[in-house]
Amino acid sequence: MIYKNFDTSFLNHSELNKLFSLYDKNGYVKLGKIVSDNYIKKLTKVTNDLMMGKRTYPGMFFKLDDPKGNYYNIKHEDIQNEIFSGPSNRYKKIKDLEYVPEFLNCIKLNILKKFSEKYIGSEVSSMRATILNKSYINSSILPFHQDVSNKWKMSKKPSFTLWMSLNGATKKNGCLKVIEGSHKYGILNYGNNLSSSIEKKLLKKNKVVFIELQPGEAILFSNYTVHGSNKNKTKKNRLGFTVCLMDAKTKNLKTNKSYPKVFGKNSLSLSKISKLKKIPKKVYEN
Repeated sequence: MIYKNFDTSFLNHSELNKLFSLYDKNGYVKLGKIVSDNYIKKLTKVTNDLMMGKRTYPGMFFKLDDPKGNYYNIKHEDIQNEIFSGPSNRYKKIKDLEYVPEFLNCIKLNILKKFSEKYIGSEVSSMRATILNKSYINSSILPFHQDVSNKWKMSKKPSFTLWMSLNGATKKNGCLKVIEGSHKYGILNYGNNLSSSIEKKLLKKNKVVFIELQPGEAILFSNYTVHGSNKNKTKKNRLGFTVCLMDAKTKNLKTNKSYPKVFGKNSLSLSKISKLKKIPKKVYEN
């Protein structure tokens, strides 16, 4: 099944080193198409079924976009509202995909394992595995930010993120945009969002790259790379799958809980998740 649905053609030593080099230089690297068309259709169906309540996982994280498309009105770690609240195609985020078999297969991709071995080690956990949906109805922007912060209650910093398109990502529907080379400046603000002054300075000396992707194509980017996205101006939702990886020793400082382990000893497997009756509590929940 892995060889049928996932492209492993670029995993020779030379090609991997090219990918590592581009990642180190720019703070991101395009991987090209890593999942087959048939498997992308399967992932898209699972995503739509989750949004419509046709497939359910008790305890799964859901977050609706702001009704008026205002990003700054969206609360974070708002546990009582991070639940399925009825069928909708306006769920901005669906998390806990480590516990969905079709998405766990993607997390276990060999390219992710190779990057993990290079930049993290053999014991790796997932900070989050998420559907990022940019609705065609009053979608919000995603302001320039980093996926790392001194404000977050974590014992170590997350390392890198895979972003894979499920149904195509373009400038018009709000594809990911990155500030190339911004990972080299380290953490830029106390919180992960940028101040207007820092953003202006970055944009003066670094270029913005829009990451347009076909279904099944993906990029990897450093959590220190500044990125964001614009509104969706089409008549169709833009769907992306992301997983953020880090050292498995990382713990949430609020609860002392560890994050879902995806590589290494006693990591998640299809067999393990099939035995779960509900999604485990979030690491930030007591």
